[in-house]
Amino acid sequence: MAYETCNEVSEELWKDLGERDPQEIISRTGVEYREGRYYLPFLDRTLWLDPKRQRGKIAQAPEAAPDFRLCLTALVYLLKLDPASLGPGISPLDLPGGVTFFRGHHSLPSKPLEERFGHDIAGFSAAGKKLHGEVRVKGDAAVALEVFPGLMVEVILWQADEEFPAQVSFTLPGHLDRFWFLDAVWGLLNLVTEELLKAAPPASS
Repeated sequence: MAYETCNEVSEELWKDLGERDPQEIISRTGVEYREGRYYLPFLDRTLWLDPKRQRGKIAQAPEAAPDFRLCLTALVYLLKLDPASLGPGISPLDLPGGVTFFRGHHSLPSKPLEERFGHDIAGFSAAGKKLHGEVRVKGDAAVALEVFPGLMVEVILWQADEEFPAQVSFTLPGHLDRFWFLDAVWGLLNLVTEELLKAAPPASS
């Protein structure tokens, strides 16, 4: 990725957030706003964003700067998403234009999860629980992660066996395309993939 840090996110997004009415964002998303900062639950942590200073931090690890993808996804969430207007879970491929968009460079980020967890369902479940995910009865294992308030992404794993390779699929809220372009949806799924991989216990040899 060309960009790495939170302060490399487009200045226009930060400016837009700073000009918005905090009460509208609070009532729409349920996040907190104190002393010029938005406090946004993120999986098992809290991310705060300061639009005036164009900075973000993880409350539980203030010494570590959030990366570009996390801040970008958080900003477009606060600016555009209405969780109450999202629909039941669907495949990203079922979003309008999804079949065409999610291929090539924008392929769904299934492969890294298949490689890491294809023979390690226990590790997959442990990673999901660490991120405060909800266990679901789908595939061989599944976890639903509330990335931000009201924004659920479900990850379903079928483990590898003698006949078939491992397979991972995603489910996300219907109507997400009403608020985000598909590249933002792709960024969200990559963010979830990164977080699951980071939360995974050491792979057994």
